[in-house]
Amino acid sequence: MIYKIDNVNIGTLSATPSNASGEKIALSGLFDLPKRKGTTEYDWGTSIEAFTDADDIILDGRTLTLNVAIKGSSVSDLHTKVDAFKADCIHCTKLYSELSGELNVIQKDDISVTEYAGNIALVKVSFWQEVYVPAAISIIPSSGNYMLDTYNLIKDFGIYISSLSEVNGAAKRIDIDTTLPYKTTSYRSAYDLTLKCKMSGQTLQELYSKMSQFNALCIKSGLRALKLPNNTDKKLYFKDGISVKVESDKNLSFDLKCRVIT
Repeated sequence: MIYKIDNVNIGTLSATPSNASGEKIALSGLFDLPKRKGTTEYDWGTSIEAFTDADDIILDGRTLTLNVAIKGSSVSDLHTKVDAFKADCIHCTKLYSELSGELNVIQKDDISVTEYAGNIALVKVSFWQEVYVPAAISIIPSSGNYMLDTYNLIKDFGIYISSLSEVNGAAKRIDIDTTLPYKTTSYRSAYDLTLKCKMSGQTLQELYSKMSQFNALCIKSGLRALKLPNNTDKKLYFKDGISVKVESDKNLSFDLKCRVIT
């Protein structure tokens, strides 16, 4: 896959894409959905109001981490190449991959360099994408048993759920500070449930497109409706973002943390 820093192929900068992060991609974070910023809900004492209007949904930026290998003809040559690559990264404002196209970034975090015998160095550079713009949803929804709103998780996104955590749990009671013991237990708070998910596709480009569409659905205004077989339907929203691991050219894995409104 081709990666560019300020429109310059990293190969020209003596760098080779590396899977040192344990993922099947040199640029980790590219499939992630950023978390929301600001206040996302309010406790009224008798109910929880989720703030899910379009104006309420403000996304944080996300970290994109590029892993490369650099080889020198000598220790001195390696250090020269690494220093030049670091300088290019520090001044970088445009980061390109074949999957995402060009993204606006800055380099603000540490740059990690690990040297090995044979005059080889693995360099890990984290870039910050300040503005994340969700994709326009273009998938035509399908019916079925595993549903998020009108979309079938399996048919429309290739998402399979391997385990459910707290899907049938109960939220804690909403507490109110009173001078006398507060004994009402019927008013319940919001709570989190987690779905361990895998996404399958035929190519990495297909996975990127599907995940971009799914991220856009999760962060769409309004509450989402989650329907799973043999479980009560849930009204929920997403505030913590999604961190995705690229396991292969055909598989992603991620934990989908949902905020359930009771």
